[in-house]
Amino acid sequence: MKKTFYIILLLILSGNLYSQFRSEVYLVDKNTKEVNNRFFDRKTSGYYNVMQVNMMIGNTQTFNRTVYYPDYYPSPSSSMIGPVYSYPYSENKLRAIPSVTVTNGYMFNQHWAAGIGVGFEMYDHNLFPLFGEIRYTIWDNKISPFITIKGGYSFGNFKEKHHDELYLDWSPYYVSDVDFRNYGGLMLHPEIGVKVPLSENSDLLFTAAYRHQKIRLKAKKTYENNQFDEWEHKEHLNRLSFGIAIMFR
Repeated sequence: MKKTFYIILLLILSGNLYSQFRSEVYLVDKNTKEVNNRFFDRKTSGYYNVMQVNMMIGNTQTFNRTVYYPDYYPSPSSSMIGPVYSYPYSENKLRAIPSVTVTNGYMFNQHWAAGIGVGFEMYDHNLFPLFGEIRYTIWDNKISPFITIKGGYSFGNFKEKHHDELYLDWSPYYVSDVDFRNYGGLMLHPEIGVKVPLSENSDLLFTAAYRHQKIRLKAKKTYENNQFDEWEHKEHLNRLSFGIAIMFR
């Protein structure tokens, strides 16, 4: 699934870049050797759209578990029992999380802009961020540095999903016949970058950012007498993010 995801993203970006470069083959006049004037007659206010792909890199804690099945049953009426896990140690592994976002907004002038965006991110439990952004471009020239602050909420599952067996990296680690939901959480994404013009109405953006993401997970097991057990787990994820984007104005 992830290989297909990467291939689709690569094709989308390649198609956009090719179409932009093809439309601007003659950036320099062959006779006068002067730069095309359209790069100096750029839109500085109005609607904009940003399509961005990020890789968010950070340490993820993984558990090395030993699985065994007890040779006893908890009661005479029980015919089977789930596996038991012991966790002798845990380790941190470097992991990259892909993220795709689309933002639409309004440029007030050549410096300030604001917009609203949505996205999709492939954590252990997928998230769908909804965020607002404020964008400041230091100068709008051939190579333009900018600063962006994004903040909002990343949604998980919109309803509980039933699992016959559920394996977790937090207590109780394993549970059967359970309802599970990922609620997501608040996110903050400050970003810096540079943009390079592709045409008078589009730019190529290179970005680096810090991502703070909260996540709340809940598992609930309901019994026949309407009693239940419930387990909740909260995480604070911190990632470095590097991305590439195309901005249309």
